[in-house]
Amino acid sequence: MDVADLLKKKGIEPSQPALLITAEDALEYLLEAIEEYCPNLEVDKMSKKDLQALLNSYAECVILYHPEDSHQERAVLLKHFEMLKKYGLGDEDFSSIDFC
Repeated sequence: MDVADLLKKKGIEPSQPALLITAEDALEYLLEAIEEYCPNLEVDKMSKKDLQALLNSYAECVILYHPEDSHQERAVLLKHFEMLKKYGLGDEDFSSIDFC
């Protein structure tokens, strides 16, 4: 079955986004997880490039991980753990962020 035809039959525009999140929303969710799991992370000192890397990873993690216990946000932090060490994370923070 053609996906576009099925959506149109149901009155859904095929080009309509299925997932839409703003940078503000993503950062808000990330900051909540940071506050709980790694409060020493100095987000305000992050470069634009590094902050953008976190935001870009968030979309992928929303798709891959369930939202319970901040898995999505913690996955972003784990993915960029080495980079985040520049902003206050220490090796001991890894175990508090890790959810496996």
